[in-house]
Amino acid sequence: MGHQNTRHARSHSANKSAIKPLAAAMLALSGANALAQEQTTSEAPVIQFGEVVVAADRNPAAREKDESVIVVDRIRLEEQQPESISQALKYEPNIQIEGGPRYSNQAPNIRGLSGVRVLQTIDGARQNFNSGHRGTYQIDPELLKQVEVKKGPASTLWGSGAIGGVVALTTKNANDLLNNGQTIGGYVKEELGSNGDSTETTAAVYGQSGRFDYLVNGSVSEHDNLEIGGGDELENSASENTALLARGGWQIADDQRFDIALRHNNREENVPSNPSANVGSSSPLIERDITDRNVTANYLVQALEGQHTSKFTLYRNETRFDEFRPTQGEAGQTDNTEVNTTGIAITNATNRLGAQWVYGVDWYQDEVITLRDGDNRPANMNADTDVLGIYAQADFTFADVLTLSPGVRYDRFEAKSQQLAGSSREDSAVSPAFAASVKAAEWMNLTASYARAFRAPGTEEMYTEGTHFCYGDFSFMGLGYLCNTFIPNPDLDAEEAQNTELRADFAFNGLASDSDQLTASAAIFRNKVDNFIEQLVVNPHAMFGFPMNTTYQNVDEAEIKGFELGANYLLNDLELGLSYGQSEGRDLTDNSYLSNIPADKWVLDLGYYFLQRDLKAGLRTSVVSAQEQLPETETREFDSYTLADAYVTWEPATGSMNGFKLGLAVDNLADEEYRVAFQQLYMPGRNIKLSASYRF
Repeated sequence: MGHQNTRHARSHSANKSAIKPLAAAMLALSGANALAQEQTTSEAPVIQFGEVVVAADRNPAAREKDESVIVVDRIRLEEQQPESISQALKYEPNIQIEGGPRYSNQAPNIRGLSGVRVLQTIDGARQNFNSGHRGTYQIDPELLKQVEVKKGPASTLWGSGAIGGVVALTTKNANDLLNNGQTIGGYVKEELGSNGDSTETTAAVYGQSGRFDYLVNGSVSEHDNLEIGGGDELENSASENTALLARGGWQIADDQRFDIALRHNNREENVPSNPSANVGSSSPLIERDITDRNVTANYLVQALEGQHTSKFTLYRNETRFDEFRPTQGEAGQTDNTEVNTTGIAITNATNRLGAQWVYGVDWYQDEVITLRDGDNRPANMNADTDVLGIYAQADFTFADVLTLSPGVRYDRFEAKSQQLAGSSREDSAVSPAFAASVKAAEWMNLTASYARAFRAPGTEEMYTEGTHFCYGDFSFMGLGYLCNTFIPNPDLDAEEAQNTELRADFAFNGLASDSDQLTASAAIFRNKVDNFIEQLVVNPHAMFGFPMNTTYQNVDEAEIKGFELGANYLLNDLELGLSYGQSEGRDLTDNSYLSNIPADKWVLDLGYYFLQRDLKAGLRTSVVSAQEQLPETETREFDSYTLADAYVTWEPATGSMNGFKLGLAVDNLADEEYRVAFQQLYMPGRNIKLSASYRF
């Protein structure tokens, strides 16, 4: 009861602190609408709303200039049948999977940066949950329309956290699923997997009535313990998951639309407290229940005969991890972590004054609450973070040849811990960016860009205190338990990144026949990160040499550089893709290698349509080099490996079987035993996945 009262009081205080950001956001929206309505007449044409703003880049011109935004669409997701968001991105150059083989713990590493350094969004809402040894992606891939990735720093348009890139997820809506002229529909789907005897049952109903549309989509899945390559069972890797998406849309007028989406996800699993490792003395078995709830509302308006769009987004995320450690003491231990995020995002896109303008306001507040019991545990934490950002970017095009894109963003953040006296701190950051793009020929586009980005220190990094772990009971020596203790550091500086990138994009038609297409790209990048925040164990015991403290500190400069190559060829029913990525990371203070840098990787993607394109078969082969660029403290070896994944999909376009779709996907075809660079555990072995669905 006392905890609930405290939360109520803090919520009231948070509402008061939100007044200024909310007022600023409303002012920005009203100003944008005033600009738009100034030249709008009653004779404005009917405007069909689509994907007005690129989700991962907030820039409607991004896809016209280059291919820096990776898009994994629904067709690719259905071919691959990924078990996690990271699995959907594993074929992309300079992206690798972190977190080990347990799917709920996996996260993408983009060009050597991951976790809090990669911003995640779902339908435009920031997903800010981050807490040690806990997964961050709480959504079933079955609910997604597509996954987009913007590689490299993106703070100018997105704000804090995007120093490694942005992963933007978009969920399905009724318009994505309804056929032409259809007013109501639905589908049922069943998926089976051989590795872990997995099952997933999905059902959806959707429709449109006048100006209203709706969708209800849910899934239930479970799997037993996984097998790693070679056949050994990975204990404590089973889980059950329930997911629900409900959304509705209202076309208020020809140029206005409102939609609201509600998501709920619940996962139950028994895993080590650090799921990227096996159960041990420092990683006891826990019973974990994860609940993730979200509501996102969007209002869109267009004016100036389609030359202006405003999008107003209001969202609330509530993510809670309830954990019980049955092996810790007679009564066990509980460890509950809750992160609530409330936010507003206003994005305006205007084609006026000789440029395409993207500008807006972001505000969000994170509330972190933890409850822990038992001896030798981290202390409870109640902390808030408040961030307000204003940004603008313009694309000036000259003679359809040269495009200059200056941009700037200003962010101000405040943070405070209720438990730690004198912990309140505030700071601000300016993130400029500039890009120049030249259409050197009809078939070639060249781009040079520079972007700065920042990441505000998180509440866990600044305010964690209490016991980290203990070495054992030394009471026989009169010393009791020897433990490692967290030291809070509220004075951490924000991380700052500076990324320089050169890119070339090519497009050809009619090379070998009148109907073929070839696209290719090459990019070289250099990302320099200052004030990198690391968790360090320090202050060894005078007698035993054990490090007695853990704290987060800013370390000196890090540099990550590399390049990426990609090509895609289409000829009638043939699809062929080839990509390569290479990265290198160094600590500039002593020129030593950094950890967690992806290994070099080639990917060959071959697909072919049969039976008048009703059937498609494909093979994706990944050749990953040994990671030999290791820090001096790294004693493990990470060998090279080759993975082959195959798929077949059959979806009759006509006849009595129309509406049915069958899929077969085989991951790790050769049952390769392999380990991703810098990860502790080996990855899952062969997995044969079957799916059958029917749309009506």
